[in-house]
Amino acid sequence: MTKNRYIILGAVAVLGLIAIRVCSPTSPKAEDRNESLVRPIPTAVAQPLAAVLVREFPGRVRATRRVNLAFSVNGQLKELNALEGRKVKKGEVIARLDDRDYRNSFDAAKASYADAKRNFDRTKVLREKKVVPEADFDSATAAYDMAKADMKIREKALEDTVLLAPFDGIIATRLVENHEHIQAKQTIVSIQDISCIEVILQVPERLVAHGGAKSLSNINVRLDADGGRWFKASVQEFSVQADPVTRTYELILSMDAPKDISIFPGMTANVKAEVIRHNPVKDWNASMTIVPANAVATGDDGGFYVWVIEEKEGHPKRAKVEVGAPRDNGIEIRSGLKAGDRVAIAGLNSLDETMLVRPMRDGGEGLDG
Repeated sequence: MTKNRYIILGAVAVLGLIAIRVCSPTSPKAEDRNESLVRPIPTAVAQPLAAVLVREFPGRVRATRRVNLAFSVNGQLKELNALEGRKVKKGEVIARLDDRDYRNSFDAAKASYADAKRNFDRTKVLREKKVVPEADFDSATAAYDMAKADMKIREKALEDTVLLAPFDGIIATRLVENHEHIQAKQTIVSIQDISCIEVILQVPERLVAHGGAKSLSNINVRLDADGGRWFKASVQEFSVQADPVTRTYELILSMDAPKDISIFPGMTANVKAEVIRHNPVKDWNASMTIVPANAVATGDDGGFYVWVIEEKEGHPKRAKVEVGAPRDNGIEIRSGLKAGDRVAIAGLNSLDETMLVRPMRDGGEGLDG
């Protein structure tokens, strides 16, 4: 009897240990087991669709003022201060021709002018005294005028042997070398003023047809050589002649050059502008939103729907929507969704309203997302 009592007590002790182990704090909590059943879903937030569209265009930089400099007379170069990339000031000597022949011509013309002027003055006095006939005075006057005009022409030709910078700028291109014989009107250098720059871009004919430059607002330019900064710009002019190949129209923007970096013609840029929607009263209302294209699925009835996901966790809700036009950053939702709603953007066909889901955390993967 005593032996049987020991056996019963031992069995009770073992069962107690088992019970203690089962109720041990190391066992998973009920909420932990439920958490593993909550499925993380990649999501995006529906954004309000503004009355304007934000469009981006590629562009290229050019100087606002640019000029090709040339001599008005022939001659041989004897001075050339035109290193490409060198900054110049207004009035600075860019190039100079050998001026000996032009100076001699001017001196001869000046002497002829002085002689004609003396003859004119003398004849004028004699005419007043009625010593010489009127015809002699007329001849002296004509000779004086011709000599004066010839002297001015020779003087101008002498001045034209020096080429001056018309404004502050930079030597963009040099097309000749020193000591070359130069022909009149032959381009010597190209100078550009880069204190203010222009950005050239091509815009589609649809934009030109619906307001042209007036349809653009809040224009900003980001220079690829600079990085992430955006600079304000304004429309300078636009072409009404389409490019024969691309069928686009040239739009020219004006902006101040950044002071802390060097911007040169030909550099690339990105232009961002707000474009007024065509016929906004008809095509747009304040309740319209935009979502990623992969948030929209097609139902069996041919309609469109999205899955709305709770911010914390809960059951997904299937919402029928009316879609609009596709956009660069998604697709328009005309009705059935409001701004701020969170929608699933993956696994749409595997969702149903009985599942327990939550938004996937940023950077998360799998069930730990």
